[in-house]
Amino acid sequence: MSSSSQFYRLITLRDRVVPGFAGIMRASMITGESLANRELKVIIASQSQVSEGKAINFAKKVTKYIRVNRRWSFVNASVEPMPPSQLPSLGRPRQTRGQLTAWVIE
Repeated sequence: MSSSSQFYRLITLRDRVVPGFAGIMRASMITGESLANRELKVIIASQSQVSEGKAINFAKKVTKYIRVNRRWSFVNASVEPMPPSQLPSLGRPRQTRGQLTAWVIE
């Protein structure tokens, strides 16, 4: 995949803890889970510019099982453009669907 012909976005997904929501207190609040365990970073590559919403939805699909295993309930997402010069070593993609490719950076 040539980085010069790709658009990259960094999607940061965070577990949004809602204390006492519906009478449920998150186990992570009780155990004092680290911030690193409540945040996932996903790099999305595409051949053309895609909307932030589409990039977020793809990142959420790619990380669904990770988030379920960590017992996340709600997710906040932020999107930033990622210049190819700032990309970490990506290795093998986690998932490719259509023109979108995702790598999970934990």
